Amino acid sequence: MEKFETGSREQAESIVKDISQEFLDMDVFGFLDYLRTLKKEPELSITIDWKDVGTARRLKAFLESKPQGQKRYATIRATEAQHDLERNVFASAVKWEKV
Repeated sequence: MEKFETGSREQAESIVKDISQEFLDMDVFGFLDYLRTLKKEPELSITIDWKDVGTARRLKAFLESKPQGQKRYATIRATEAQHDLERNVFASAVKWEKV
């Protein structure tokens, strides 16, 4: 009798939790409190449209403050002019999606 594996490789891998809307909707302190509740999530992701320099810096801080064992991803959809306003953010791990 043959054995068949149940599930797939994709199911075995962790699912990335998208928290983009929470990032945009919450104030800084509310979002930090929310992040504390997600410390056991293996992967978090935020993808947003360019808003302003302050928001871009907050996204960079989100990446830099990750707890050990958690992966975080961040993407900002921005024009080249917006990208040039805050090159430091994009020079870190924040991904730039050119629009």
